[in-house]
Amino acid sequence: MTTEKIHNRQLVFMLFMIRSTVTIATLPVLTTGTAGQDAWLSAIISLAATLLTILLIGGLAVKFPEETVIEYSQRLLGKTGGTIICFFFLWTFLNTAATEVRIYAELLTIGFLPHTPLIFLVSSMVLLAAVAAVLGVETIARTADALIFFYIFFIAASLLGALKAFEYTNVQPVLSRGLGPVISGALTPAALGNQNLLVLGILVPTLTTPRKAVASAVLAALLSGILLILSTVTVVGVLGPKIGSSTLFTFFLMTRAIEISRFVERIEALVVIAWGLGIFINLAVFLYCGARGVSQIAKIRDYRSLIGPMAVFWVILAVHTYDDLLDLVKFFNPRIFFPYSMTVTVLPYLLLWAAYLIRHAGRGGKKYIKKRRIKPG
Repeated sequence: MTTEKIHNRQLVFMLFMIRSTVTIATLPVLTTGTAGQDAWLSAIISLAATLLTILLIGGLAVKFPEETVIEYSQRLLGKTGGTIICFFFLWTFLNTAATEVRIYAELLTIGFLPHTPLIFLVSSMVLLAAVAAVLGVETIARTADALIFFYIFFIAASLLGALKAFEYTNVQPVLSRGLGPVISGALTPAALGNQNLLVLGILVPTLTTPRKAVASAVLAALLSGILLILSTVTVVGVLGPKIGSSTLFTFFLMTRAIEISRFVERIEALVVIAWGLGIFINLAVFLYCGARGVSQIAKIRDYRSLIGPMAVFWVILAVHTYDDLLDLVKFFNPRIFFPYSMTVTVLPYLLLWAAYLIRHAGRGGKKYIKKRRIKPG
């Protein structure tokens, strides 16, 4: 049982930042696909899918409030089966964070630091996240507490500044190409939500009120979903459906074009700062969860000893997994990313749920048989 404890409010803040950071920064080209002016409908569908994922992951976690997914997986499936399942989760922590830090480093390279080596940017961000992870989940949570106001303020300022250039005709007509592109556009953000929510399996035992974990996660999903919908509508309304669905960092491009007055322009720095804050929390949480999970599998008492080696491997993975931005775009293609995400997140949890229900039903049957055998004297 962990001695580190965080408040449920802090879980909401962390999940909100994790869920919204990369999704918003890369919409709609990565996160809502080819939905065009209907991208906001894809965002709504992805929100509904995220809520179902919370019930799947969080619902099982609250049944074992003092254990992580590593521990109750071995309880439900045995040591070997549980360990195999958990390797899917640990790989997802590592790969998701490496991908997200690579995307942020690419943005900095394209927009501000074209001559800075990619490995330097990635290493700097991973180092900061590693320091936070070493200090523990309580420190990460308190940092999220301190940064959430600035994160929301910077994004809200960017959205409000873009309203001046909003064109209502850019989001019309609705469903002109049917539901197909809308559903396809919902697959990638839904899959991202699946992977981000895996941290619940590690964080629930650290909560002061574990039984409210699902409610906290639902609140975070609703808030980030609303922000995603508003951001999608704004990006498409300002840039138009063609540019919005063909440029990688469209939110950044939108804010770069904003000129509030002769003295207030180039507010894209707000987006970069907000994304940087979100990425920091994101990376710190994933590194903490990954290190803690590995320590439980390997029976290592202190997860902190694993953070250094994991951070180094993380940097290597982030730099060498993708050749360039085109590789990133290909990876997030719904035909590739959605099946991949289902395989490493949803399917393992369905297996865990099946094992839990079978065991629960078996215990209930045994209790019923015992009661039938007891006859009144």
